[in-house]
Amino acid sequence: MRYIYLFFFLAVFSSCHKRDDVPSPLLPVRTILVYLGGDNSLDAETYEKLVQIKNGWKDDINGNLLVYQDTPFKDSPRLMEINGNGERGYTTIQTYTPENSASPEVLSRVINDVTQVYPARSYGLLVFSHGSGWLPAHTLSNGSRSIVIDNKDEMELADFAAAIPEHLFNFIIFEACNMAGIEVAYELKDKAEYILASSAPIVSPGFTPIYAASIRHLFEENTDLVHFADNYFDYWNLVEGDKRSATISLIKTTELSNLAEIARQIHMDASDRFLPVNDLQNYDGTLDTPFYFFDFTQYYQSLIGDGDIFQRLQESVDRCVVYKRTTPSYATSEGVFPITSFSGITTYIQQKDLVDLNVRYRELQWYKDTYLK
Repeated sequence: MRYIYLFFFLAVFSSCHKRDDVPSPLLPVRTILVYLGGDNSLDAETYEKLVQIKNGWKDDINGNLLVYQDTPFKDSPRLMEINGNGERGYTTIQTYTPENSASPEVLSRVINDVTQVYPARSYGLLVFSHGSGWLPAHTLSNGSRSIVIDNKDEMELADFAAAIPEHLFNFIIFEACNMAGIEVAYELKDKAEYILASSAPIVSPGFTPIYAASIRHLFEENTDLVHFADNYFDYWNLVEGDKRSATISLIKTTELSNLAEIARQIHMDASDRFLPVNDLQNYDGTLDTPFYFFDFTQYYQSLIGDGDIFQRLQESVDRCVVYKRTTPSYATSEGVFPITSFSGITTYIQQKDLVDLNVRYRELQWYKDTYLK
């Protein structure tokens, strides 16, 4: 009960002291929200991540670290402040009645609670759940994942973007499969300055082994996302056997509009034919067609060749993808898949047999800005 009173007090306090009322230098460097959407098969993993995240907290960190956790268990959903206090290392700020963490209304409310009660000079968001990029709910035959899944409910990309205020976040980190798509980054370009994500499926337990040593990098004045990403990649690159699997990219969203303009010029000049895709690099992690996630640069090279406009596209991609690393292959439960082309971002390619999905693709902002003539 005292936590409810504490939350009420903090909410009242924040409503009387808006961020604009406090001189910026007096605010903490950053408030980070970790959103653990684990009311699904990943429930146990959220507790492992919570342990490692709190182990990474140091008293000299100039910021606030909040964790929202939703699992099937009775101690969640809940919002926690990581602070190193007591044996647990966190304080439960609020508990909620059972709710759908894949609902954009819930995500929006949690973001609002955190930013109002814990004002800072900048904000970061880290999302953990199942992921399947831009794909609509229930697309994948082996179980769709969208961005966050709660039982049978899934949060799709457009809803995720709509839940986030514009220009709020310094960064959004996805600890989820297949989120380094151009469609995802472009939909979020007005929501965050940087997107850190994986082109391929992420091998479990993902970021868990590096949280304790790496979480502090996210609180530096100039966020050290590269150091965080390096630690993740280096850990999995040293794993022996089939689990040696990691793709990671850092995407600068302010460069995406220029990339979209070049892509638009290409699509205006290219024919509307369906391109054969089976020989292109994909990151679906399955032997069965259809495939949905293709290497971005290789696709455009196969579409238009190596002329001047492709060189412009390649240079633009290099300005967008400011960091990328990959192992020689990536792994899923269905096998190990070689990586022969890695630009750091993926793209969907419209296919003749995917009529309904092609229609849904045309709802995305990336399609509207690059394909419509």
